Amino acid sequence: MYHIHNETFAVDVDRQGIVNHVSLRRDPHRMNWFIEPAYLDEVGYPDHDKLMGNFKMVVNGKSYSSADADLSIKHETQCIQVGYRFTSFTVTYIYSTSKEGQFQWTMECRNHSRDRLQIDQFQAWFSAAYVMFRDLNVRRNMSESCAIFPSISPDYTRMAAVRRDHRGMHLGIFNTKGRTQSIGTFCRYENKFLEQVSPSLDGMLHHCLVLADGTENPGRNPLTDWMYKPLKGAVMLDPEEATCWEYVMVPYQDEAEYMEKANMLQFPWIEYTPVLVAGGQFQAAIKLPEGRTIKSVQLHYTDPLSVISDEVTDQLRSLSAADYQLRLLLDRPGEHQLTVMLDDGSVDMVIFSVLERVRDMIEARVQYLCDHSFEEDEHASHPFAFKPVSNQGESLGKLALILEKNRIGPFDADQVWKVEQCAVYDVKNRWFEEGDFHKPKKLYGSFYRIFDFDYIGYVFYLLSRFDSAQLKLHSPETYLAWAAEMMLLRFDETRHEDERERRETKLTGVFTLYIQDLLNDLKGSGLKELGQNVVEQYERFGKMLAAGSEQYLGAITEHYYDNAGFGPACEALCLMGRRDEAEKYGELILANIGFSNDYRAQNPDRWWEALAYMTHSLWGGLVAGACLTAYEHFKSPDYIQAAYRSMMAIFSCYDWHIRSTEKVLERGEAASTFCVASPNLNKPELSHNRFGQSVFQDDIELLADNATGDDWDMGAELAAYLHGFGTKTFLYEKNGQLCCANGFIEELNGRTVVTSYAAYPRAYYYFDRNHSLIAADGEMIRSIIVTENGLQPLVRESTKRGDKCDAKN
Repeated sequence: MYHIHNETFAVDVDRQGIVNHVSLRRDPHRMNWFIEPAYLDEVGYPDHDKLMGNFKMVVNGKSYSSADADLSIKHETQCIQVGYRFTSFTVTYIYSTSKEGQFQWTMECRNHSRDRLQIDQFQAWFSAAYVMFRDLNVRRNMSESCAIFPSISPDYTRMAAVRRDHRGMHLGIFNTKGRTQSIGTFCRYENKFLEQVSPSLDGMLHHCLVLADGTENPGRNPLTDWMYKPLKGAVMLDPEEATCWEYVMVPYQDEAEYMEKANMLQFPWIEYTPVLVAGGQFQAAIKLPEGRTIKSVQLHYTDPLSVISDEVTDQLRSLSAADYQLRLLLDRPGEHQLTVMLDDGSVDMVIFSVLERVRDMIEARVQYLCDHSFEEDEHASHPFAFKPVSNQGESLGKLALILEKNRIGPFDADQVWKVEQCAVYDVKNRWFEEGDFHKPKKLYGSFYRIFDFDYIGYVFYLLSRFDSAQLKLHSPETYLAWAAEMMLLRFDETRHEDERERRETKLTGVFTLYIQDLLNDLKGSGLKELGQNVVEQYERFGKMLAAGSEQYLGAITEHYYDNAGFGPACEALCLMGRRDEAEKYGELILANIGFSNDYRAQNPDRWWEALAYMTHSLWGGLVAGACLTAYEHFKSPDYIQAAYRSMMAIFSCYDWHIRSTEKVLERGEAASTFCVASPNLNKPELSHNRFGQSVFQDDIELLADNATGDDWDMGAELAAYLHGFGTKTFLYEKNGQLCCANGFIEELNGRTVVTSYAAYPRAYYYFDRNHSLIAADGEMIRSIIVTENGLQPLVRESTKRGDKCDAKN
């Protein structure tokens, strides 16, 4: 083993040139920031060839790998040099700790032949510790694992490796020489969902730096990956010529210090609006490294067949020699790219989205579901169900969305009637023997899922919120009683015979979306005994959840470490008034929500549904919703910023204006997942694409009981959106500046005006000044005036379509 170190880093490289260990010397956990060979052996994963120090290449049409090379290693005090010699070229890896506070990794490729070399592929493994450990000790997954949030750029690529406990030092990786063309991943996992094992899933992602990619894959859509396609290409080397790539790793405490470290390494920094609504304002704050100036700024977007570029340099506002501000009012829906060229010709960029009015997107989605997904044929295999049909409760999210839209937005009797039929004729009888709530069906062979009752209860509860005249099969009180029964099933372990189901009653779930309202409605109903039983079980659950927070037990679900666990756990504890315990899980949420120059890479970190880091509609939206709930209780700006950028990223799964993915959506159509990694080395066709679980139809262990279709698990996240940013807009102060989440601020005629991006803007909150403004029933407030004394309505609208705006000046 070869060892180098400085006061900050300790690095071990083995005699095969593989990086075994990189740690921060002042880290009390001594976390290894790279996947350990010993752990692969422990869990039986055959991926030693993907550890850091390995690579694969295609040169002049021939494939090479690090395993095929003649290896040589030179060790000095603060430098390890690993040479990989092939017939016509040599690759050299240099690991150095010679600069204090840094760990440098340089890759050089030198042509020592007489011929020109064309490197069509060069993929270098960078297997940082993105691991879900097969270990019930949650703290191991928190303190020895990290999420990786990439920002790929023409000349300023970087990665933020965020320790999952959000404490102590994180790791920034900055590409200081050469171009990183893309960042891919390979996933290795073990899933025992269909066995009597819980938790049943563990795994890891091996990251891969793409340094050359000269392959051409035109695909069906000419605009596929239009923002990143110009970065890719083969690398040419003349005889005796060399080229190199360098990465500098530095520790950092938070996003602000990450930005400072970037600036020290001569990186510009662009803080930007990740998602806005057509007619809204895009804002970018650009900070330059010392001595640099801006040469040009361009805005790029698409029409149906091509990319359009507009020069916007003249709209820059200089705040100082290093700081600039850009504000653009944008009307055209679709993805946009902003590129900033510096005086030396180097370029940085950000990618953001301009949405159609979100109200239109929500209502188009609901209408699409009712027109295309509802099975009206009573002789069909699943009459009155919404397709695609699945035995997993997540598939009922679409019903919840339809009902929430009809409760908050315009009412459509036919839409509610279709959901009511589905709830009574399909849901009740599919999950329960002859519709008897005391007899759940073992839909997964030998067991049933407690989590399913959360989704079923949500549908029943929402039906109870409608008037009797708006329902046809049962009364609101009946549906309220059914919802209460679902909560007893989900909280009361004595109702279940088997250990798996009894254990799952102790886990959190999506009941957080409606439990408080349900309890309030039960209190005011004629269901006193039933309501009291639910209260008792819920309070017992709350005490158990709070007691387990010291060991972070709420982070375990069917996965050994899961944002579907700690997200709802934080939200549930907030709702129960247990702030200290909620804040423990809140830190895990903040570590789970990334920051990137691509709005799609800011979704809560998750890998299972894509076998790669992804934007996942369902759990992206639900964790973002939990983050917003945390903000409403903790009032910290970190939470509102993370909640907004992560929630709005999920609309990339619904946006029919997007042309950068191979899958282009029709109006109202949806696909549950966007794969951030490119390439996805498990399924290359998913790279930077949108898709659903149908792409895994040949992988039986991935598809847990007919969970197929592009949108089978979608809907609950938009219901969470409607609870939060779908109706609420927030003002807060940061560094002495008034900021807005879910809208934009303008100074008009001497007044501070805030315009909301919400689908149905009903409420404005300014917690720093204890100001709020709530719309009357049936009313929306599209914009307000901020005064010293409070918030005043400026433009009112009706929730009914076609109603005229009443503007008050």
